[in-house]
Amino acid sequence: MTTLAAPVFPLVVLVATVLSSCATKAEERPPSRERRLDRSIVLGDASSAYVRTEPAATASHEQSRALIAKVSYDEHHVARIGPPVQGRVASIGVVTGDRVKAGDVILTLSAPEIAGTQAQVSQAKTARMLAEKIEARSRMLVRDGAGTEAELQQAEAARVQAKNEEDRAVAALNAIGGAHGATGYQLKSPIAGTVVERNVSVGTQVSTDQATPLVTIADIASVWVVADVYEQDLARVRVGDEATVRVVAYPGRTFEGKITHVGDVVDPQTRSAPARVELANTDGALRPGMFANVDVRGVSAGAAEVPSSAILARRDQFFVFMRQNDGSYAEKEVRLGEQHGEHTTIVQGVKPGDLVVTEGAILLDAEANEAL
Repeated sequence: MTTLAAPVFPLVVLVATVLSSCATKAEERPPSRERRLDRSIVLGDASSAYVRTEPAATASHEQSRALIAKVSYDEHHVARIGPPVQGRVASIGVVTGDRVKAGDVILTLSAPEIAGTQAQVSQAKTARMLAEKIEARSRMLVRDGAGTEAELQQAEAARVQAKNEEDRAVAALNAIGGAHGATGYQLKSPIAGTVVERNVSVGTQVSTDQATPLVTIADIASVWVVADVYEQDLARVRVGDEATVRVVAYPGRTFEGKITHVGDVVDPQTRSAPARVELANTDGALRPGMFANVDVRGVSAGAAEVPSSAILARRDQFFVFMRQNDGSYAEKEVRLGEQHGEHTTIVQGVKPGDLVVTEGAILLDAEANEAL
């Protein structure tokens, strides 16, 4: 037993010495990387040799987006005319397709409300004339020494009030188009254009709360082409971008314009916002209701461009690693634009000048995933 146990003590000492030496060397060796609580990564000198960064460039290529659209009226040049008073249609002077000028009579209504409003105007006018006579008499009495200043001031106030009541009654009559006979009301066109819709006939009873306009008049010398921009493309379509419009009716013809408006609200059903192209249409080729295809071209303001090798994908998201001011590396989700050769436009998440990792991103991604 004594002869077998003798070599055990030197062996234990040797193993302990080796372990102590390894622990000392491990403490002296600087770590190759460090993961912070915010998931940013600091690399040691050895690992840093595998990572390369370069500043993101300003995007210089045009982006092109194909959008589905529809031709519609220019809302600056369309009038949907409804009845300002309740009544019955006595006559109609236009049919669909007629050209009209501003001020032309469209139809005539027989409206009892007109008679009541006219009576109010007549009563207010009579009251105003009486108040003027009383004021004139009070002024004469004061001049002759038979009246007082208080009575004159009261007469003046009564005249002013009567005039205000008359003005209010006249304004109410004018607001519904004025009187044309005892109960007649003439509905006139507020703009010049073409009658594109008529939803009324003689004898129809109409009211002020009905939703459907009686007549729609539009000037289609200019039209809007309204395209649907889906939520994921909103950062790529901006006001001022050039647009080419094509319609099925004219296969070899294009209509050039610019995006003049992008909607501020996304439709909760379609997840899209409208983008508008305003076009001259002097020959009437574009007709409201036509479907159209719109190609939008433009460089988004502030968009950056990076080598495609810098972009990593995880599920349906794209991201890059960027070098921060303190030397660490942080993951940044991005939204991609168009790819041009070996470079890709970034429309959201990276600005021109940001230091982006172009080599070694996979190494950093492994470190980031290990931290999860």
